[in-house]
Amino acid sequence: MLDETDRQIIRATQAGLPLTPQPYQAIAEQLGLTADDVMMRLTAMQNSGIIRRIGAVPNHYKLGYRFNGMTVWNVPDELIDQLGQQVGQLEFVSHCYHRPRHLPEWPYNLFAMVHGKSQQDVDKQIRQISDLLGDNSLGCDVLYSTKILKKTGFRTGGQPAARTTDSSDRRGDRPVARSEQQRKTRKSTRLAGYDYSQNGAYFITLCAHNRECLFGEIQNGVMVPNNYGKIVIAEWYKSETIRDEIELDEFVLMPNHIHGILSINRRGDRPVAQNHVPGPKPKSLSSFIAGFKSNVTKQINSIRNRPGIPVWQRNYYEHLVRNEDDLFQTREYIINNPMKWELDKDNPQRIG
Repeated sequence: MLDETDRQIIRATQAGLPLTPQPYQAIAEQLGLTADDVMMRLTAMQNSGIIRRIGAVPNHYKLGYRFNGMTVWNVPDELIDQLGQQVGQLEFVSHCYHRPRHLPEWPYNLFAMVHGKSQQDVDKQIRQISDLLGDNSLGCDVLYSTKILKKTGFRTGGQPAARTTDSSDRRGDRPVARSEQQRKTRKSTRLAGYDYSQNGAYFITLCAHNRECLFGEIQNGVMVPNNYGKIVIAEWYKSETIRDEIELDEFVLMPNHIHGILSINRRGDRPVAQNHVPGPKPKSLSSFIAGFKSNVTKQINSIRNRPGIPVWQRNYYEHLVRNEDDLFQTREYIINNPMKWELDKDNPQRIG
């Protein structure tokens, strides 16, 4: 459990450590602590999962690396782990991922981010990767970044926020069965009058249509996604790169639903104009979810050749994250969800 000193340390460090030779000493002086106490508390919070990581976030452009390319490769699936490790060990590769193909338009399954001070540097790096992969490279492409997007993590101000009026407040619980008439007149879980485009953090749960176990299975307490599940995962993480106002936090895919934390941070945008036409308000929670659902549905239905078939339940559960304790408890709930699948109310074969 966090105490007030822990909260002060989080607020003092969440925007980044001071650029001084002794950053922890600077934080300690600001809070009236010792540097050892600050480091001890940060270590304890990291070990307990309250803080996920502490690391440098470089701005490649300011360092002179203005040519940054995501190289994408088509390699045999059975060799993806071996080849990925080899590519990831190259000194000019900062990120290396296994990502799902989206045939026939997108045959690539190995992604590697490279950085250079000139186009010639990047071209040379691509040739090195190609030489390394040899005959295992069945095709490649490169996507160049045109601007640097946000480089921030999750922010918490420690102020309580309003919460949903959902009567159960049990994250992920199965709603009580409703009659057809009740479904037609069901109440929204949205807070009346609350502006879901304003800055804030949200915990959301989206369920598959009819709670069908569509996305994979749990094996020994670990979620193993199938091809549909991999689409869901890829689309979730893609959301942060295509929506500048979205910052992602903890996430888990389950056989028939997802849980995630995201925040809306519009960073000084002008207020969004009132929406006088049907549909979600731009840059709001509902517009994010509508876009996410739509993109996943199109991809899955393309694979199974069933256009127009729903993938998701129409509604969704949301909860405004109120403060640090709420955030950390919700993170823990998400992380532990796969291990509790046997007792999950959304599990059609649950125990008890």
